[in-house]
Amino acid sequence: MTRSKCGLLLLLAAGVGACGGDPTESFKEEGQKIVTDPAVVRVNQGASVFVIAQLQDNQGNQLATSFEATPLGGGFTVTRDTSYLETTNGSALKTRERFQVTGVTPSSAAFEISGGGLKDTIPVGVLPIDVAASFSNAAPALNESITITLPAGYKFGADAGVESNLGPGLVESVAPDGSSIVAVIPPGSTGAVTLSGITADFLPGIPLSVPSIDVVAASAVGFPGTDAPTTAPALPVPAAGETVTLFDVGTMTGADITGDGGIGAQYYKLTVVDSAAYTFTTTWQGAADLDAILCFDTACNAGAAVGASANNPESATVDLSPGTYYFSVVLFAGGAPQFFQMAITQELPQTPGD
Repeated sequence: MTRSKCGLLLLLAAGVGACGGDPTESFKEEGQKIVTDPAVVRVNQGASVFVIAQLQDNQGNQLATSFEATPLGGGFTVTRDTSYLETTNGSALKTRERFQVTGVTPSSAAFEISGGGLKDTIPVGVLPIDVAASFSNAAPALNESITITLPAGYKFGADAGVESNLGPGLVESVAPDGSSIVAVIPPGSTGAVTLSGITADFLPGIPLSVPSIDVVAASAVGFPGTDAPTTAPALPVPAAGETVTLFDVGTMTGADITGDGGIGAQYYKLTVVDSAAYTFTTTWQGAADLDAILCFDTACNAGAAVGASANNPESATVDLSPGTYYFSVVLFAGGAPQFFQMAITQELPQTPGD
């Protein structure tokens, strides 16, 4: 006997009709919350950022409402952006609004967004565009260490840095309380220096890099290295585990007698007291190619390359016994750099297992 299919088809058709519509309709508007982009505002003093606010349910549906923004502290302003063309949820109902937050003074505060019977708090950090640091000498001589002190409420960290219009300077030490650093500025620097690795008490945990208000005019007079080993000035020699670093102006007017094949050179003297491994590092600004050669006498009849490649920086470690050596920075190619930096480290003795 053949079974009839007509009843089954009618039942299926009825089932399809019964399941019509949006199955999630009953969940709409549950779990409403205010969502902002961004959720945390970081704005430079004098600058502005936009914050978009919308009301959403648990499913991410945008719900129509209007918002108000109320500052909960000072240092910034927050205003509705009336020019913002908001999106809609398929009708003429407004679902998003935009607010403009403008930094006025460095601070940490917040504002409150309210809408749809809900409230949300948006933290605001206004970052300083400069800092009123003070300099122990605003016109230092070449390789003169100066103390840079931050105003109250700011601190240097262990990664403190200083950079002039000519490049990075040298940070020799950071005060235990973080209030200041001792630094050397590149020769010939002018204008404000940028201080990095600092934090503000009102913005804990946020590293800042900001220019100083005060300016520096650093001497461009050479260290100076001289044109021949016989007249070379003495370099400072570091103690075990320490580094000495200094700048010199790149005149490079001496003849290269090291055998490196350079087109100019400057010479320095180094008197070693402790037998140890010494690391020599030379770095510079610009497109020049510098080499570093260590000579064992004034004629440079024997020596050791402590950086003779196309690298910048040039660096190598050599074992030295007590005696007098002559360190040469050689211009191998290109124009002489405005200045270069030399660093000498006396390495600590290696112990078995290191």
